[in-house]
This record gives sequence, structure tokens and C-alpha cells, in this order.
Amino acid sequence: MRLTQTEVGNLVHLGRILETTQFGPNSRLVYELVISKNSEIAVDFQDKKISVLLPKKIGEPWANSSEVSIRQDIQMDEKCKLSVLIEKDFKCQTKRAGENEADMFPNPHC
Repeated sequence: MRLTQTEVGNLVHLGRILETTQFGPNSRLVYELVISKNSEIAVDFQDKKISVLLPKKIGEPWANSSEVSIRQDIQMDEKCKLSVLIEKDFKCQTKRAGENEADMFPNPHC
């Protein structure tokens, strides 16, 4: 998940952000990032919705720092591991026509 400045702010202030990807008139995928009281990052998938539960003790310090990403591998079962990556979305180094990057984080390499 890549988050804009507004999304990072909403995550901290509202405790949750939610997005939907439409795959046609009757098919969509919902995904959310939720600040939780858990001690570790957790994931859930139910009713076409992916929920990533981010512990408050990890999410708030990250949001209020220059740290770029949170990464964790979660062992789902003995054969399956899920990699979770949450990043602050930076402005591109090269301008692209039609791209609105006003809400992205300043790129540290520019």
C-alpha cells in the first residue's frame, strides 16, 4: 500500500483509510488499513475486502517521522507467507503528463 500525505494523516486522525477498485458493474475489491490495538501487523480477507491491521504503536510513530516504509512478513500457514509493505508515496523524479502529484510526499532524491 502506498499512501499520500492526506491518507497518512487520515490514518492517524481517523484510525482507518479505505479504497475500492472496481472490476466491472458488479465486482469490486475493497481494501483498508486500520490502526489497531494488536501488538503485530495482521491481515484479514472476507467478503472481497482486504484489511490490514496496523498496531498503533507502529503506525503513529511511522506517520510522524521521515521513515518511508513498514514491512513485515506474516506466516499464514506452514506453506504460505504474506509480505505486507506500507509506504509513503513520493513524487516521481521525472514529471509525467497528466499525473497529479500534489498530495504525494516530497521526493528526497530531488
